[in-house]
Amino acid sequence: MERHGEVRLLIRGIARGVASTEIAAALAPFGVDAERIALPRDRRTRRRKGIAYVFVPSAQHAKDAIDALNNTMLQDKQITIEPAAERPPKKPRRFGGPPPPRRY
Repeated sequence: MERHGEVRLLIRGIARGVASTEIAAALAPFGVDAERIALPRDRRTRRRKGIAYVFVPSAQHAKDAIDALNNTMLQDKQITIEPAAERPPKKPRRFGGPPPPRRY
């Protein structure tokens, strides 16, 4: 859940072995909450996707983090940082049962 004024950043190029604590340490000067770092996994393979989402407290913190860390190295891999796109609304999942009626 986003808090007022927060900005969500997308970090690409995360090596497989990087822990969320390492990301938190790199972004600590920009106010990142270590508890609010997401390292998404592929649903099928359960492997990490090589990206991370983090929250910073303000747009200025986001700009400073991008300026300082974009195209830098983290565990021998180059990372890029950008503002994350807005999340699309979640669609309800249907499990089993008949398909919804068609409307013409």
